[in-house]
Amino acid sequence: MNPTISATAVKLGAREAIDIKSELLFNIRILLRSKGFAEVITPTFRQADDLTGKRASATVGGRDGWLRSMIGPALRYQLAHAANVFEIGACFRHDPADATHRSEFTMLDLYAAESDFDTLNELAENLIQLAYPGPTRRISVAEHLGATLRIDLTFDTLEPHIGALAHHLGRPADTPLRDLLDTYIAVELEPQSIGAATFLVDMPLGGNEPCAKLREGTAAILNRFEVFIDGIEVVHGYEDETDAEAFIARAGAIGLYNHEQALVQKAILGGAVPARSVGLGIGIERLCMAATGARDIALFQQSACF
Repeated sequence: MNPTISATAVKLGAREAIDIKSELLFNIRILLRSKGFAEVITPTFRQADDLTGKRASATVGGRDGWLRSMIGPALRYQLAHAANVFEIGACFRHDPADATHRSEFTMLDLYAAESDFDTLNELAENLIQLAYPGPTRRISVAEHLGATLRIDLTFDTLEPHIGALAHHLGRPADTPLRDLLDTYIAVELEPQSIGAATFLVDMPLGGNEPCAKLREGTAAILNRFEVFIDGIEVVHGYEDETDAEAFIARAGAIGLYNHEQALVQKAILGGAVPARSVGLGIGIERLCMAATGARDIALFQQSACF
């Protein structure tokens, strides 16, 4: 592990922040290239909205469009040409600035065709270890929810238990399930990530991520994980859902089946893009925060005055 990256330095000058981020990006590229990943660049200026309300509109070259809020589908589309791809690039969202959010930030996204979920978990650990010197732990969200609600998501779904979950969280009974799950993770599980890179595994069906594959033999457990480091979400990863009808239905139910996802699904159904793949995203500035113990994402934004 490079000492520049692993050193704890909460108070950083501009040069130290540049060195830490630069070294981290360099090491990420070396690791991914060594594992057969090709770096590609997809459009930052996109032709279509993503329907989340997060994309910023823009006009470039006389054309109206949007700035991407995530790298996502345009990168997965490149699996038609290379089995393993990654991109490190700028994303834009209508996020109010705070200690962990900025309207412009840097994401690493990757996709691997014909890979498996266990391999993705191992790769995520390898990438985290480039920056974070602390221990790694795992918490099963399905098991935690099961103990809270006395259900087994191997055989049951959360829909019949929305009222019980809302009552447990002190939220109105008509709160959407995806919002309840966000609150549950924030209140019950994020605090347990202090002092470790904590993988939240066995994520339940019903959240804000429609891309993940429903695990075989279960009613409501997805092959999806999130990683929190000291209370900050840094990584998300998943195995892509191979059932096109299930994916379209789940994404459409929460208003997230957009033009870009439709293009990818068309390519999959046409045999150009592999249906079986895994994907992962990492917030680069947040990973820099984890590397240093810094608690302000703005430290890793260079030339912010522009």
